[in-house]
Amino acid sequence: MDAKIDERLSEPALLQAAERATGLSNWGKDPSFRQGLAVLVNAVEAMQPGAALRGSVRTRIQHILETRLRLAEDARLYPDIEAQQIKQPIAIIGLPRTGTTISYDLLTQDPASRAPREFELYIPWPATEAATFYTDPRIAIVQGMYDNYLAHAPQLAEIQRLDCTQPGECNHGMIFHFASSNFPAEYGVPEYAQWIIDTVPEGLYKTHKRLLQQFQWKGPKGRWVIKSPHHLFDLGGLVEAYPDAALVWTHRDPVSTLSSLSSFIAGLQAAVGQGGDLHAVGRSVVDMWSAAMARATKARLENPDIEARIIDIAHRDVVHDPIGSVRRIYDRFGIPFTADLHNRLTTFLATNPSAARLGKHRHSPEKFGIDPAEVHARLAEYYARFGHLLAKP
Repeated sequence: MDAKIDERLSEPALLQAAERATGLSNWGKDPSFRQGLAVLVNAVEAMQPGAALRGSVRTRIQHILETRLRLAEDARLYPDIEAQQIKQPIAIIGLPRTGTTISYDLLTQDPASRAPREFELYIPWPATEAATFYTDPRIAIVQGMYDNYLAHAPQLAEIQRLDCTQPGECNHGMIFHFASSNFPAEYGVPEYAQWIIDTVPEGLYKTHKRLLQQFQWKGPKGRWVIKSPHHLFDLGGLVEAYPDAALVWTHRDPVSTLSSLSSFIAGLQAAVGQGGDLHAVGRSVVDMWSAAMARATKARLENPDIEARIIDIAHRDVVHDPIGSVRRIYDRFGIPFTADLHNRLTTFLATNPSAARLGKHRHSPEKFGIDPAEVHARLAEYYARFGHLLAKP
């Protein structure tokens, strides 16, 4: 066995290993990613991890750091990458399990749109090429990871699509700033989860934008459509990075949402050999996403510019009138809704497995120790303002 597997994770050692592996040492103009890296390393070690967990995290961190070095080198060699303009993106920002994925899939049926694919977000380097977009060798690598998840936790197929050629979530890309809710979802890491709750990481949207520029440089072009519940933690940072962004906030009763998300995370942790304590999963989910919702609700109240960019969509409307929901979004932001798009949406809804999954996931708050009264108390301002959007049809 490699002796490194049992060595404690160390930020300096990880940085040095990435430099040796790539032959590069220029970390770029923004070193703020190191804050999250240090927190993650310390949080994993605080768990007194076994060799398997430590080895998994080490491999993940090594990939992230080597990618950052290669992105910095690309930017040095090709200045036109960072000159790429990201214009008028649509960002879906609702809480997990509120219809964000189906809304994303619907909006990206428009041939004028461009979404980052999951294989790009997991492996951003080398730059995507338009000519090989559908045959990129990274597809097989990432899909192999997804197939392994399903082999260990087949219930995930009923909860979330696992097809790496489909539009991907920004939180997958946020791992490259070490500021992503993916880490606690996969590994637990309570101390890191608390950092996500308490901190607005500096520089996160610089990394986010840099990834979109990398994908757009040689890859397919179009109006960006992006999606992640993690945006709720920093709507100010999102609109600062993308001043002309259009924001779509999907709504569903947070009690149902947090229960559904807990079910997904429990399955994900089972797939990577972690977790097992369902009430611990529920507690982490309630704490993290209640904080995100409270922060985003406050941002809307305090910042008229953020409020003016948002359209609110009820989960029930996405489920029962998906084409009408897309039309509402397009009307709100002045985007032409064409007959071609209507036909594409109709075909998607009739044939796509993502659409067929709607309403089939079964879960309960009690299974994860989620107290509805606590959720209502913690999100009282949210319920007071958006309760009309939460009723079931």
